[in-house]
Amino acid sequence: MRITRFLREELIEPNLDLTDKNQVLEHLVKLVMPCLKSQCAAEADQVLTALREREEVTSTGIGNGVAIPHAKIEGLQRMALAFARSAAGVNFQSLDDAPVHLIFLVIAPPAVVSDYLKLLAAISAFLKKDKNRAALLKAGTKTEILAAIKAGEAL
Repeated sequence: MRITRFLREELIEPNLDLTDKNQVLEHLVKLVMPCLKSQCAAEADQVLTALREREEVTSTGIGNGVAIPHAKIEGLQRMALAFARSAAGVNFQSLDDAPVHLIFLVIAPPAVVSDYLKLLAAISAFLKKDKNRAALLKAGTKTEILAAIKAGEAL
């Protein structure tokens, strides 16, 4: 599964200036919801609640400066993906206690379990590579970020 199948430039925030996890989740939900207007019966607060509940189970900060907040959303018709980069870092209560700089938000309808897991696995595999994380940190614009993801997927 390709990350770029779901990620578009308007769903990329290259200069996130928030440092609080809840504020970051709110920002990402606001970023992704307009792209889902006709595809989602759920409201932004429902999506945010689902993401926060998921974070209560265990942090989606997986280490190496990466977080992949994700949730299944009733009323959503297709998967959605957003990306944000924080120079300062976000306290995501990550597994390694390090600040998070790269954040991929994944939301999906409950019925697409297989594709949901495949997308999470693709993001995780992409971000395990030092070269890919470095390219995302170095890229300046939304276009460059998307190009870095495409290049990393091609490897």
